[in-house]
Amino acid sequence: MKITKKCVFASRMGLALVGIFLLGQANATVYVLSGDMDVFQALTNPGNVGNGTGTIAGDYDDVTNSLNYTITWMDLTSDVNNMHFHVAPVGVSGGVDLGIPSPWSSPQVGSATLTDTQETNLLSGNWYVNVHTLDFGGGEIRGQVIVNPVPIPAAAWLFGSGLLCLFGLVRRKHSVYSPFKE
Repeated sequence: MKITKKCVFASRMGLALVGIFLLGQANATVYVLSGDMDVFQALTNPGNVGNGTGTIAGDYDDVTNSLNYTITWMDLTSDVNNMHFHVAPVGVSGGVDLGIPSPWSSPQVGSATLTDTQETNLLSGNWYVNVHTLDFGGGEIRGQVIVNPVPIPAAAWLFGSGLLCLFGLVRRKHSVYSPFKE
């Protein structure tokens, strides 16, 4: 069977398209969420009253828009009566972007599907958690949500490297043992 230049070219293009397709499937980025909450960050607790502290941990998938979170707190001056993700940079008060449904107890575990606007606010570092209590209706503790992307899976890198090696071998074999020389 005679292999033509067109056949080799079509095979290479097919492999490249399969590689692009498979890498496109690995384009989801998962972000790890973290943050510490305390009375000093809560602008609605100007006297820094209390010893309340807390944490936010979770993840966000930018393909499914799925947010998962765990919020913990302790040593608040009174019972929690509301909790939200607000939108604003560090040191600035902002409006509610996503409510956290009751009942509120530590640890508070939840999930949500974000809108495009909420995703933008989260990924730009403009989200904070505000824990409201009976004593501090505007929020007793607050913590900025820190967002860090998880690196691309090693499998995608390995696939890409393997594909490049394959192209290199095919090209080398073609130049050394070329049946296409005219």
